[in-house]
Amino acid sequence: MNHYETVFILNPVLSETQIKETVQKFEDYLVSRGAEMISKENWGLKKISLSNSKEEKWILSFVRVQGRWADSCSI
Repeated sequence: MNHYETVFILNPVLSETQIKETVQKFEDYLVSRGAEMISKENWGLKKISLSNSKEEKWILSFVRVQGRWADSCSI
């Protein structure tokens, strides 16, 4: 099985509940397609630069999964 790591960016105006719900939806999506969750980390509010946004700080979340991504998932 292959291992994958993903960092995804969340809007900083989301509430703590919305952040948890969004992360859970992403995890559920991956698991429903055969991925196995290895670990996850909430990296919190970080300053990063995105070319098409005025926002400077974003919420970052990290997940590590294993599975047959190419066979079972397409995002």
